[in-house]
Order: sequence, then structure tokens, then C-alpha cells
Amino acid sequence: MNDGRSWAADKKSKAPLIIGGVVLAVVVVIGIVVFAGGSDDGGDTAAGNASQETATVAISGEDLPPLGGEGGLPSPDQDPAFGLSAPQLAGQSFDESEVVVDPSDGTPKAVVFLAHWCPHCQAEVPKIQNWIDEGNQPEGVEIIAVSTSVDQSRPNYPPSAWLAGEGWEPPVMLDDQASSALQTYGGSGFPFFVMIDADGNVFQRGSGELPEAEWDAAIKAVAATGSGATS
Repeated sequence: MNDGRSWAADKKSKAPLIIGGVVLAVVVVIGIVVFAGGSDDGGDTAAGNASQETATVAISGEDLPPLGGEGGLPSPDQDPAFGLSAPQLAGQSFDESEVVVDPSDGTPKAVVFLAHWCPHCQAEVPKIQNWIDEGNQPEGVEIIAVSTSVDQSRPNYPPSAWLAGEGWEPPVMLDDQASSALQTYGGSGFPFFVMIDADGNVFQRGSGELPEAEWDAAIKAVAATGSGATS
């Protein structure tokens, strides 16, 4: 052990090391805080920290009638759910962080139901993400994915690894093992799209792979129902 005289002699020379250690500790703490809050940054972050692949979903509201047809985005007169109130979904993402689809919050939404084993979903996800990366998402519209119909025996499992690998940024809610969220939204085919207007009503639904121009037009149309839009 050093006596008082040796500690005093070494104090000056050790001061820079102590200061450097404090700075490093602060940087590490900041890094931990940023990482801990990362699940709010995007679906890919939550997927990268996955602890579950399905989760309980709380549903409020009436079930929507199933969407028939052969895919694409049919016109409102072909969708029995057009103008109906969209149900609220409250659940979790892959990392157990909260995700809510709240049609009553005044924000237009595009809810995208995805099945990991569906080749059309596998083709659509990178196209939508590229569209987002290119800055095409309008202000004031929210995109939320719902990972549904999860089946460990089918290809491309687990969905968390798939979406993390694609760099999918929108938040992802997990459906339960019975695919209750998909059923309550009247899902038919994959991917399944539900556009919800600023009043919380179904604006448009569709399924299957969409050309980018069709997806872009649908998003811009529902975005126009938001703040500042005229009715």
C-alpha cells in the first residue's frame, strides 16, 4: 500500500488517467442509454433484440367484414368495410416494447399484415423499405406492420430475423397464435393492407404485391385525410 507521501507524489501524474477514465465511463453510460431506448427507433431494432415471436393482442371495437376479391386495392364500393370504424389493437413487438394501433388518435395509418412464410410478403417488404429510404413517406401518416400467422414449421422463420435482416424500420406489432388481429381486420391474402383515415375509419384495404406507384398513391390519398386536409 502507498503511504501518504507516495500518493501525493503520484497524484499529479495520475490525474489525466482519472479524468480520461471518467470521460470513458460517461461515454459508455450514454451508449447504454441510447441502446436501451433503441426499440423505439424502428421495427428492425426491436427485431434485433427479439425475445418473442407472438404476443397477446388486446382488441377494442367491432370486427371488420372479410375482404373478398382477387387481390390489389379494390375501390371503396367493392369493400364492405369502407367507412367503418377500425378496431384498436394494443400489443407488443419482438422485444416486448408496447405497440398500439389507435385509429382514434387523428393520425392516418397504413397497417401492413405480414406472414414470414409468404413469398409475396418477402418481396413486398424490401420494396416498401426502399420506398421509405428514398424519402417517399408523406408527413403525418404512420406505417405499422403486424407480424401474423407465425408458424415455426414454415419457411423463413423466425419473422424477427427476417425483418431485422431487411432493415424494416416501421414499428412491428406481434399477432397472437390465433392470428386474432388479422381476423378482426378481415384479412384475406398476404400481404394485407389496411389504410385508416384521420377519423379512424377504413379508407381502403387490399392484398397481394402492389406496384410501387399503386402503394404510393394509396399512402398519399390516406395521408391527405389528416391535419390540414379538407373534407
